[in-house]
Parts: sequence; structure tokens; C-alpha cells
Amino acid sequence: MKKLLQKTALFSAVLMTACVSAENVQNNSVELSNCAIQELIPGAQATGSFLTITKNDDTPLSLVAAKIPAITDHVELHEMIMKDNKMIMSEIKEYPLKKGDNIFKKGGYHIMLLDVAKPVKAGEKYDVTLMFSDGSEKTCNALVKTVKELTPKGMKGMHHGGMKKMEMKDGMKMDHSKMKMPAQ
Repeated sequence: MKKLLQKTALFSAVLMTACVSAENVQNNSVELSNCAIQELIPGAQATGSFLTITKNDDTPLSLVAAKIPAITDHVELHEMIMKDNKMIMSEIKEYPLKKGDNIFKKGGYHIMLLDVAKPVKAGEKYDVTLMFSDGSEKTCNALVKTVKELTPKGMKGMHHGGMKKMEMKDGMKMDHSKMKMPAQ
């Protein structure tokens, strides 16, 4: 009986070590830069986060989730595409990373922060943690920027909280009709 308890204790210790190690996996082939979050527009409860993920090797790897607990517990990966002359935003379950720069920006792939209850103002900084398909995580410190700073030239009026004709895939819609448009 004593040997069985020792073996069980040893197995439990090995299993616990494996679980702790899996939670702290770092991926050195991925670098994060240009981390930013768009300021929260008055009246809005959603905004976006943008960054560049540089992958330095050819090993298959996908971005599968993100978390920004200081702002919200409801974070999704999104893409925006033009369909029938409308900009459509849809949630994606993963983003397969290619070797080189993978740019998350307005009007394309981005991280969506939903159910934001407190103001997120330009100049503040928040940690954005990305989770990858291999179990690794990477964190960057994102600077909150203004709508104008994050809106590429030629995309006037395109910002989370200000697009009136935005639809989401799977029948979801974001009602922006009561949100104020900031001066550009």
C-alpha cells in the first residue's frame, strides 16, 4: 500500500508540473509590435485593438484568442470584409499566422473588445495577451490612441462605434445609430 501511495504521489507531481509548464509556454518565434487600442467613443461599449505579429519561422501556428482583463472579459478575434457593398464584421475562431508580419488593423483583421463598461481614453496603457494554438502566450503593452491616429488615410469615418452600416456574420448586428460620431 505504501508503494502504491508513493507511485500515486509521484505521478500526481509529474502531472501537476506538466500542467503548470503548459500554462507558461513562451513562443520565441513570435514578436509583437505596434500594439494599440482605440479610445472608447462616448456611448459605445465596443472598441478594437490592433498590432503587428511577426512570425520568424515556418512552423504552423495560429492566433486563437486574446484577453485584456483590465478592460473587458469579452474579447473576440474579428475580420472585416466587403460583401454586397457593405462592410461586414465577423468573428473568427483562429488566425493562421504566416511567416513575416501579420498586421491587425482597422478595416481588416483585429481584436474586438466588447461589453466595455469603463472609459478607455487616449494615453492610457493596457496589457493585451495573445494565445496561440501551441499553448503559448505573448503579451504586449498597448497604448490607447485616438480614432484619428488609428484610422488609415482614405478610411474616414471608419471606427468601432461609428459605423452605421455594419453587420456581423451569423445575423448579429451592432446598433450604432445612437452613438456619436467624433469630429475628424
